[in-house]
Amino acid sequence: MSVFSSTVNQKYFAVVLSVKLMLEDLTHRIMIEKLLMMAKDKPGYLGEESSFGEIYSLITYWQTEATAQDWQEDEMLRRVLSLGEHFWYQEYSIKSCIVTKDMSFKTSNVDLHTSRFPVIKTPRGVLRILEEAQADLLHDYVNAEKHFLAPWEPLRNEAYYSLETCQLRVREMRRDFLEDKGCVLCFLTPDETKMLAYSNYSNIVRGVFQACNLGYSLREVEQGKGLMHEMLTSGIHYMHKEQQIERVQAGYMPRNERSAAVLDRLGFEKEGVARDYLKINGQWEDHILTALILR
Repeated sequence: MSVFSSTVNQKYFAVVLSVKLMLEDLTHRIMIEKLLMMAKDKPGYLGEESSFGEIYSLITYWQTEATAQDWQEDEMLRRVLSLGEHFWYQEYSIKSCIVTKDMSFKTSNVDLHTSRFPVIKTPRGVLRILEEAQADLLHDYVNAEKHFLAPWEPLRNEAYYSLETCQLRVREMRRDFLEDKGCVLCFLTPDETKMLAYSNYSNIVRGVFQACNLGYSLREVEQGKGLMHEMLTSGIHYMHKEQQIERVQAGYMPRNERSAAVLDRLGFEKEGVARDYLKINGQWEDHILTALILR
């Protein structure tokens, strides 16, 4: 997401939705994404910005007062607010504003500009949190590897493979990183035109634990080349040195020999067996529990 700034030297209008959430679930996030997609198709739409926290804010910008008012009275927006009153919102307000002056700045130092989100170069690729504009790379990955990854993942409905869901997932990746909940590092080709693998450092716990869980996958055609080891070595180094993670936990099904070999080579040690631990491909599966201690 970029900071919005108008290139036209004249006043424009904003509709500001501020929400205090009681509950935020996937349905709410999908509704907001659909709402934004509809806004972009409306006459007079200029752009949008959003922020997450205790108060969630969604700001849309419009060319004229009439188009801003039309959006504020839009049937879909009113439907989302009505559902929010029943399920998600503790309180909300929606306001119309006139923007009379617009001052902006954008650094020319690309390295400085992107430093908030990790971009890690490895010998054969780039490890990074995806930009929103790169959601199509995730979309290609999940669809191309759909059948190959199915035995090792939860059951997915068809909506999971849509570009819309991938866009939502990328937004969640970026928000989770900023909120210190997780870090999804995708392994791309050096020119960043194709996604080769996926790693997810999730459920970050701070304080006396300083730990996270690790999940990962790799394209079928890239198996056996050492790319998984390259990706995870760099990712774990980043999580330890930059994020101060000192314990990385990972589990695998006993029949998944490739995953066992990857973790063993990285130095993970077996800590036990969890019976019927995760529901994978529709079946409850035992998992070998392992951990890499970096303390």
